[in-house]
Amino acid sequence: MTAAGQRAPRKDQVRNRRRLLDAARLAFAEQGPDLSIEAIARSAGVGATTFYRHFPTKDELVLHLLDDLADGARRVAAEAADTVDDWDAFRTVFTRGCALDEAELRLFDALCRTSARAAEQGRLITVSLITPVTDRVRNSGLLRRDVTAEDVAAFMRMADSTSDARQRGITQRVLLTGLRAHRL
Repeated sequence: MTAAGQRAPRKDQVRNRRRLLDAARLAFAEQGPDLSIEAIARSAGVGATTFYRHFPTKDELVLHLLDDLADGARRVAAEAADTVDDWDAFRTVFTRGCALDEAELRLFDALCRTSARAAEQGRLITVSLITPVTDRVRNSGLLRRDVTAEDVAAFMRMADSTSDARQRGITQRVLLTGLRAHRL
């Protein structure tokens, strides 16, 4: 029993949940988020009843997938939090915070467009990862005062939309230079 007096999920329940998430992630990436619950369950090798046991709605599945996709960004944010130099911490999140490859980024965007709840979840995930380092660098006087975490997220997305790694690096350097507060 857990501390709250509830049993931990059985191994098959954990395995089935993971299979559903993995199958949905792959299926949504290949076929788009309009795929039916039945098709997702079938590709995971489980029945629709098992799907509903884990996710009461397709929207709940989407919210969990968004959360899964953000794991790499959470690791980058944790690394930045442990970085002593404020600007280096900010640069770490800015240049590596979108830890998704192009296909995963397209999937994240597509999932965010499936519902108002998903859009808000995507926004909250992004802002929660960027706000601490943005506030930190602004409070140290190194970031322009008129720049918000939402602005930083938009600039990060702008850089991530470039066509190749070389262009992305140049775009990031130019944007970082423009974001830095210039003391007179």
